[in-house]
Amino acid sequence: MVNIVTSEANSKGKLLIQHQVETQVLTLSYIQMNEYQFSIPSYQRPYIWPDDAVLKLFKDINDARVAKEPNYFIGTVLTSLEQDEDGNGIYELIDGQQRTTTLMLIALAFKMAKVDSAIADIAAFNKQPRLQFKIRDQVQHLLGSLAGLDDYVFPGLEAIDENPYLNRIYAALQVLEQQVNALENQDRVLLGDYIFKNVQWVNNIVPPQMDLNRLFATMNTAGIQLEQCDILKSKLLKQISTDKPLFDAMWLACEHMENYFERNVRKIFPNAPWNDIEPEHLASFNETLFVKSYGGNTHKQGLTIMQLAEQLEAAAERDNKNSEDNKLDNEQDAGSYDLETETVYCRPIIGFPLLLIHAYRIYLANRAVEFDDTDDVVPRVHADKLLETFDPLTKASEEEVKDFIKTLWRVRYQFDRWVVKWVERDDSDDEQLRLTYLTKSESGGKRYINRTQKELNELVMLQSVRNFTGERSAQYWLTPFIAGLIRENITEDAQAIALLEKIDNDLSLAAESETQKTASFKQAKQQQPEIDSWQKIVDYFAEPRGTSFEHYWFQKLEYILWKKETNRHLKQFSNYRITAKNSVEHVYPQREEYQNIMERDFLDAFGNLVLLSPGENSSYSNQAVKKKLVDFEAKSQYESLKLKAMFKILKEQGDWQKTQIQLHQKEMLNALAAHYGVTE
Repeated sequence: MVNIVTSEANSKGKLLIQHQVETQVLTLSYIQMNEYQFSIPSYQRPYIWPDDAVLKLFKDINDARVAKEPNYFIGTVLTSLEQDEDGNGIYELIDGQQRTTTLMLIALAFKMAKVDSAIADIAAFNKQPRLQFKIRDQVQHLLGSLAGLDDYVFPGLEAIDENPYLNRIYAALQVLEQQVNALENQDRVLLGDYIFKNVQWVNNIVPPQMDLNRLFATMNTAGIQLEQCDILKSKLLKQISTDKPLFDAMWLACEHMENYFERNVRKIFPNAPWNDIEPEHLASFNETLFVKSYGGNTHKQGLTIMQLAEQLEAAAERDNKNSEDNKLDNEQDAGSYDLETETVYCRPIIGFPLLLIHAYRIYLANRAVEFDDTDDVVPRVHADKLLETFDPLTKASEEEVKDFIKTLWRVRYQFDRWVVKWVERDDSDDEQLRLTYLTKSESGGKRYINRTQKELNELVMLQSVRNFTGERSAQYWLTPFIAGLIRENITEDAQAIALLEKIDNDLSLAAESETQKTASFKQAKQQQPEIDSWQKIVDYFAEPRGTSFEHYWFQKLEYILWKKETNRHLKQFSNYRITAKNSVEHVYPQREEYQNIMERDFLDAFGNLVLLSPGENSSYSNQAVKKKLVDFEAKSQYESLKLKAMFKILKEQGDWQKTQIQLHQKEMLNALAAHYGVTE
């Protein structure tokens, strides 16, 4: 346990109160041993983590287990120690309720799946939920009933749907339970034990009399929240003795991810000849354009690096002094070195730490072509491994560090040009994964680079498949994709689609000896990874795996079926997208409403399964198949093209039994084979 001491003084500087913040590292096993409880105060908002965030945390932890990492750290929480009615200590969660709730839901999922691990019993303590929601009785009953406590009653599905404090929790639980059930029995136990013993977080315990605003200020001032990116940047720039301000500026242009690259560059290099700069000029750093600027009217003069640094600082000062009335003019003219206050134009699918890692892998892959002994990064690809990943480069030469930052610039340009981002539709506030293209416009005698949204195409859809499946914390496909874009100087959508399809196909067929990490690095080096035979894929789908089928194959089929579709003009396609889906639905129900029973081998066959969101799944429930068809056709848009193909057979043949399941499975396998170029 660590103590952080803060003080309050009066106006004369006399010490009035000294506070101690106790800091401890927690695990679920430690919580159980010490009989800890947690409560969510009444003022806290409902649980809001979406399915994909819950799924990402679960898979990240499992990846850490498989990689045999000694611990997995999930962050910090801020609590205040209170007492319950029986005098037991209970930690009130001031900050960190979303993560804590998710962790308890994971424990509940293991309980519901009847896994033989200590984690299955952590969700309850002293005949009540270990995590308590003050004044939220229905939440208490939901958690308590699922934990197997006698005095708690399940609220019912209708109440769950209507209550915002219930529906997100229950949806997350469904996702987690399915993930646990999809694991092999031994892996369930091993993962449960790993989460119980090895998942860690920091609990900051404040005394009741502490001023929380003062605490937050103290923690920030002390630099406790310093980002790994800042530390890495400092270490790398220490290796640079010449042109350091320039490479600092290049890094900053890449760093601000919630704005498009060209906007960042314009803010950082405001005196570049923007009337003459075309979008493609940003593909690599051009010292002539960005270090030299126009001085006076027409005379072109060079700037020293020191002058550049002074210019950037002066621009930032001017920006800070501007009023709101002339803010827009200033953005267009003078620019600013501070990008954190910029308007958010897009939300990237990865953060800057992970982009740095992909850029580093591309840098290493390029060196491997030139130097045969260059290897991939050593740690698994994960944002939390940033400093460990870059450790060799922090000890490298000045030239190598500069080459990396130049590579980062090229990567960031291609990332913004060819990788999907979350953007708002023109006619809606809803975010969707979209691509944009660059155009030029003129206003007031000045030329500007603009962004326009592209129509939905194969590149967006296939990237959506990749984004929502596999090791989402790594997004391995980005390394070879961006490396290929740079290497081949791709300018057309068709070229980019062909590149990504080849990468995606090979990654999906990678042999057991090839991890996604090793396969993707080989691809970036222009080498062919080892892949399985098509027969192995056929054998995989022949097994009745039920909810254990990889979600990737469902999503990949959505892409293939969408690509082949000739009737995309129909209204049901207007809002169709490949989205995050985590719930495997049995089209012929496991517990059919009329008690009709199907053999397990057909019930759990791939031909009887479809991937839906938990909400879509629950809407079909255990209805007979023909009732599901009626509900499907009443909806305004298609939620699954695989389900559309299944119901097409049902309508043509009037039934959904073993014969129809086998037929659909054969059709799906044929569609996959055609896409992969498999010939008989």
